[in-house]
Amino acid sequence: MGGGGFPIPMKAGGGVLGIIVLLATIFLPKLLGGVSGSSAADVSPSEEATDEEVDCPTEIEQIVCGAVNEVEAYWAEQLPLSFDVQYEPTDTVFFTGFTNTGCGQASSQTGPFYCPLDNLVYFDLDFLVQLQDQLGATGDLAAQYIVAHEYGHHIQNVLGINAQMHEAQQNDPDRANQYSIALELQADCFAGAWARDVANEGKFDNPQEVDEALNAAAAVGDDRIQQQTQGRVSPETWTHGSSEQRVEWFRRGFDSADPGSCDTFAEIV
Repeated sequence: MGGGGFPIPMKAGGGVLGIIVLLATIFLPKLLGGVSGSSAADVSPSEEATDEEVDCPTEIEQIVCGAVNEVEAYWAEQLPLSFDVQYEPTDTVFFTGFTNTGCGQASSQTGPFYCPLDNLVYFDLDFLVQLQDQLGATGDLAAQYIVAHEYGHHIQNVLGINAQMHEAQQNDPDRANQYSIALELQADCFAGAWARDVANEGKFDNPQEVDEALNAAAAVGDDRIQQQTQGRVSPETWTHGSSEQRVEWFRRGFDSADPGSCDTFAEIV
């Protein structure tokens, strides 16, 4: 298999910002109104956290930190079962304004993302609030879906899928965007498999709670974003997939409960 589904590495600040995992950056400046001020990165290592009041003091941080712990616990158990590979823990970095990463400088305009060069997941907390308020992706599971999606990219890095995707893009540049979309949709499918595990453990407040994640997946579809920001849809420029595709692959992971069924690359033609 070759390929994946993240945007091709792009420049941010003075360096190369690796794979931008959640949202096409074209609409973020409009959502956030640009970046003002700066903030040092605040690293929250989930596997070492002992005092949530210190590491995750705000409500949104508590939601993200709780999801990080659940997602990592899920993959520590599931990755050997599905792929015969041991999970490699990573850390989460909270930031506002901008921060320096192993992939270069990132700003709030980047959105949440995973850097494969330092193996860290980055979350701009202000953006998560904007996502819920302005895109209608409300509810705890909407934010948790974002966490699961970003950690899905970490899983792809552990499995070597990310590297294979970039190699496929270089060998087949005419289909570079298709490989990018496939990587994104696979991360959505991984998130769906995690959500099924949460549901099976009875941790949903109600059976309809999964709709929050589905709404979040739909909200970040390329077509939805382009329509809101440009007034038109250009499928040839998509790198993350349509709202329908993102919902479909999240649902596939949720319904199958098997990350091994998330072979989005098999559908590239």
